[in-house]
Amino acid sequence: MLNNFYKVAKAKISIAGKAACFSVTVFAGAQSAMASPVVDQLSDCLVKSTTASDKTIVLQWTFAALSAHPDLKSFSAVTPEQKTQLDQKLAQVLQRIVVDQCAVQAKAVIKAEGIQAVADSFQQLGQITGQEIIGTPEVKQQLNGVVRYIDLNKLVTSFLTPDVLSKFGL
Repeated sequence: MLNNFYKVAKAKISIAGKAACFSVTVFAGAQSAMASPVVDQLSDCLVKSTTASDKTIVLQWTFAALSAHPDLKSFSAVTPEQKTQLDQKLAQVLQRIVVDQCAVQAKAVIKAEGIQAVADSFQQLGQITGQEIIGTPEVKQQLNGVVRYIDLNKLVTSFLTPDVLSKFGL
């Protein structure tokens, strides 16, 4: 019976780990829930106009940008040349999407909300991209890897009181 509980707990922890890693993306998207209709329209246009190739460029650029952080530098071998190439590629993507494909919506946002709201419009795109990143098998495997280092006994004795266990049918 307790063995079954550990399996259920492990599955819940795995989900919780994914949720914790994903919370940054969700938190960033929380502001877009309060966005005005014009910001929402631009957000929708950005999402619809972004190709799989565009998302790859955004992902690669984000990785390179984050790898510049002092605590992350030792985990990356991104060269200055690669960073420059990614800056150029991302600039092309952003310009094509905002200026060519979503110009009407971008103008409406700038007129109604100001230039900062254009940047805010990218939150939905960031949230969707984050979901796609976490959904890849390799990232899922890494997120699940942490579960093997969690002391389930300690977790059970600390948080799972009889009333909580009864909710699991135990």
